Amino acid sequence: MPFGTSYITKTLRLHPIENHVFDKACEALGGLERAQLMQEAVLAEAFRLGIRFSAEPPPPLRGAWPYLPDRSDEPTEIRVSISMRVTVAELMSMAAEHVKASEPLFIIGATMAYVGRLQHCYQGAHASSPEDARESRAALRKIRLPEQYRYPRQR
Repeated sequence: MPFGTSYITKTLRLHPIENHVFDKACEALGGLERAQLMQEAVLAEAFRLGIRFSAEPPPPLRGAWPYLPDRSDEPTEIRVSISMRVTVAELMSMAAEHVKASEPLFIIGATMAYVGRLQHCYQGAHASSPEDARESRAALRKIRLPEQYRYPRQR
């Protein structure tokens, strides 16, 4: 017997560079859906921050969250909606609160940082062929990210 919806919808306002990065990352990863990329990113960042379903609180931040997108200059031009599993959404809410960011900005910042990690660390070990893995890695490396999202970062 179903208990309600298992997904929520989040609306995000993106700068053109963010939209471009997300499109190129999804393309590089074999046509991955944007919502899937963002859910992976949210989970990775939440876990990196120590946010999980646990009785133990996450460790305190050592400084400001470095991946908060800057919204001071240009207006956002692109509006997108993504569906997110309710369990992922709950972790995302906890993580956004932990870093003192709005939920949409947490999703965007976490995804931009995740693309930076993929550029540096993704091997394509489960790609359909070594050539596909090479092509994915090369396509990821071609994505031009703002400095704050490039991995590894000096802290």
